[in-house]
Amino acid sequence: MVRRRLSDAERASAAGTPDAGHTLTDVVGTLVRRDVSTLVVEPRRGPHVEIAVSDVVAAKEIPPSPGRRGRPHRAVTVSDLEELMVDGWRPLEVERRGRWLLRAGEGYTRRANSCLVLGPTERETVTALDDIITWYRERGLPPLLQVPLAPGFGPQDDDFVREVTALGWQVTSPTLVMTAASAEVSDRGTEPSARSLDVEVDADITPEWWQLADERARSHDAVARRILTGSPNQAFVTVREEGVTVAHGRMALAQGWGGLFEVAVTPERRRRGLARALVGRCADEAARRGARSLYLQVGAENTPAVALYKSLGFTVHHTYVYLRAPEPASPRTA
Repeated sequence: MVRRRLSDAERASAAGTPDAGHTLTDVVGTLVRRDVSTLVVEPRRGPHVEIAVSDVVAAKEIPPSPGRRGRPHRAVTVSDLEELMVDGWRPLEVERRGRWLLRAGEGYTRRANSCLVLGPTERETVTALDDIITWYRERGLPPLLQVPLAPGFGPQDDDFVREVTALGWQVTSPTLVMTAASAEVSDRGTEPSARSLDVEVDADITPEWWQLADERARSHDAVARRILTGSPNQAFVTVREEGVTVAHGRMALAQGWGGLFEVAVTPERRRRGLARALVGRCADEAARRGARSLYLQVGAENTPAVALYKSLGFTVHHTYVYLRAPEPASPRTA
């Protein structure tokens, strides 16, 4: 939400109406662009709104409105949660095509290098896909779609997925989006054996935290660091045992939510409750910073991780799949 001053013309046009005398107005929506002089907000309905920074009086994040009955982490809609999760793993480049969000991050992770499909395209599907293929090929990246599915639906149940696969795109990497209440995860993640652990929470990546970075992050060192530190707020949690770094995780914090990323335990220390203690500590930090709800994303085939998260109170909110363009991925020619 952005609160801004009304212009002289706007105040004059309000004369004789119930809004007469007002000097401020609120714009509620998604912040899609900002620079030193201008903010651009996309309301849920209507065209984008450009706001001069000099007219801004106040601004604050507003958690997504519930789309169904239930606790906040269950009531949030699929599209709102997906938009929120973009803040948790911000790509280096973003462009919008209506309800499609094109993201690029020099190849570091599928999340940061895929087009997030949040609703129907305003164009013919084939034309929209040609645009996607061109955009990603210009950046040296494979064209990839990320398609959230309605709760309880599989790819075979989704009209858009069926339409795109009929054009040769391939479904890959089914992923679970799980949510939970921070307080519940914190309670379940507290174990007596964890009391001897040394847990450190930092606002930035430390050398100790980076020790457990995976090969994918190390091979994209500079880009990975930019994405890992690119959220509105984040916390890097490092766990040591007897002076040795044994586990780490990252919390992204935005809009009253905490996103759990990069949970890792050294192979020789696994199955000792360290991941459980780590996630519990991350939940503590989220709650301390006012994030009442948590989300995470985990591969559907990662059975041990899914079991751990369920035991901590996480439940599946929805799933998504990636769709990979056929090879060679070339736009249509007339």
